[in-house]
Order: sequence, then structure tokens, then C-alpha cells
Amino acid sequence: MPSTKHELTLDLFRRRPALLALLLRSVLGLEVEENLVPRSETFAQLKSSSYAADGVLEGEHDTIILEVQLGRDPEKLRSWPVYVASAHAATGKRTLLVVLTFDDGVAEWASRPIATFHDGTFRPIVLRASRVPRVTDLETARAQPELAVLSALAHGRERGAVEVGLAAWVGAVTVASDDADRGKLYADAVLASLTKRDARALLEVVMKTDGYQYKSEWMKQNFAEGEAKGRAEGKAEGKAEGKAEGLRHVVAALCEAHGLGWSAARAENVACLSCEDLERLIVRISAERRWPDDA
Repeated sequence: MPSTKHELTLDLFRRRPALLALLLRSVLGLEVEENLVPRSETFAQLKSSSYAADGVLEGEHDTIILEVQLGRDPEKLRSWPVYVASAHAATGKRTLLVVLTFDDGVAEWASRPIATFHDGTFRPIVLRASRVPRVTDLETARAQPELAVLSALAHGRERGAVEVGLAAWVGAVTVASDDADRGKLYADAVLASLTKRDARALLEVVMKTDGYQYKSEWMKQNFAEGEAKGRAEGKAEGKAEGKAEGLRHVVAALCEAHGLGWSAARAENVACLSCEDLERLIVRISAERRWPDDA
């Protein structure tokens, strides 16, 4: 199970390969087939050594090599052309190397042409995480949970990140319905991608997930006390009411975080709202940074 930002990002694409085709089309205007499947990332050499790419996705007509690059690595300037040449020799298909990076400086470095052979040059296709769509719509998050989680990894430190974080949390819960461990890991990564203030605003929601255990030391250190309190309170609540109560805590935390004030009257207003209405209210407060007039 992936545990770092690098491995978790790759896991998103391995689980849903069509996500890479979607991003290449929507961000870079590059058309590739969507029916991609993971294949071996290892490329054999003439000598008894081998090079291993981060990820390789293959379709009927395309082979896409995916590299998640968190920093500059001069060795990659020699290995990337090898990946492309080896994959093309093995499949005979159009072969692309895509570098996904979360840092604009690394993106500029990776975008430079690489001198190769016969006076040729090779230029990787660079996908900046800053251009990954900001997913805030909850229905989109349910339909494309991997995109929602990637959105949080890319935009979790920006203004209005709570809105992105909520959508990503909904995506993580959607994944958890089929794979509980992966869903919990995604939720943990989403919270860790936010600022401490924004993560606290969503903490109560995640704590209501049955049996949730934080994987990262960052989350354990910052939220252990709140987690214990949430679990103690959750024992006396039903599952549905527990989720609603967690969402009400998020509304209150958002109001305090944005200086909107929290009163008994507002608490009474949200007490009778359904989970869906509470989610919509959270999104509106996050986007507008004010208490809605019709709430």
C-alpha cells in the first residue's frame, strides 16, 4: 500500500489509468486513448542492468511512461530517453514520457530538451500539478475519486482549500466502499495535504469513519487528542447521525476559521439539516467565506 506522496500519486494512476488520458487532453490538449492498462515498469539493457520507470500504461496504440518527479535528478536526463527507446522497441507503439511534478521549478527543469544521439534532442511532456483541475463538486468527486484526491494533493495549500479537501474526502470515502484500507489512506493523505487550520475543519468528518487509524506521523502528532475525543463521542451515536454531527462540527470550525462567528441560532439552524444539505453548506462557506443569506 503506498505511503508517500510519490507512491500515492502513482497509485491513483495505476488504479484509474484513464485519469492520465483525461489530464493530458484537458490540460495539454494531447489526445491519447483512454483504454490504458498498467504494465511492467522495468526496461532491460544490453548489459546485465535495468532501468525502472515509475509507471507504464499501455493501450492498443499508445504506451505512456509516467514519472512523478518531486525534485531535480540529473540521472533522469539519461534514463528518460532510455525508457522511451526501450518501450518503443518492445511495443512498436507511439511512446510518450509524461513527467508529473508538484513544483514549478522542477517543471521548468524537466521541460528542457535533452541532447540524445545523432544530434537529436528529446523533450519530456511535463504536466504541472498546478494545472490539475480543482475538483470542488461532490458529484464529480464521487464519479472520479482519484481525480479529486489528486486535486487535493495539487491544491491543498491554496486559498479555499477546504472546498477542495471536502471533495477529495468524499472521493476517499467512495474508494473506501470497495477498498477500505486504500480509502482510509487517501483520506489521511488529503488531510496531510491541507494546512493545519483547514485540516482541523475536516477532521471531525474523517474521525467518524469506523475504525479509522491515521497512517502518517504528521496526523498522529497534530490530531491525536481530537481523534480520541471524537471516538469517545462517536460510541453513543448511530452511524448516520455520527456523520451529520461531524459535518455540523465542520460548519462550526469553518465559521471560526473565517471569522464569521458561531452562535446558538446558527447551531439551531444546522441541527435539522441533512448530510447532503450540510455538505452543500460547507462548500458554500468555503467558496464564499461568508454565512449564506438563505441558510
